[in-house]
Amino acid sequence: MNNENVFFNPGDAIASSHDFKEARRSAQIIKADKPTAGQLVIAKNAKSGEYAIYFADKARDDQQGVAYHIEDKL
Repeated sequence: MNNENVFFNPGDAIASSHDFKEARRSAQIIKADKPTAGQLVIAKNAKSGEYAIYFADKARDDQQGVAYHIEDKL
């Protein structure tokens, strides 16, 4: 597990789930469908515990948005 925290705008999420395995499976499907789309991250919302899938380049440098804990990168 990675200890990296990052901020995302929740509206930028590609998909979300309460289950990590389901989120990872969704991310794998997205990545297989569009292999040139860029790196995906599976992030866990620091408050709600929900997992969301984001394009890595959608991370916010200004710490505005919602704090997420990076769980996996594809």
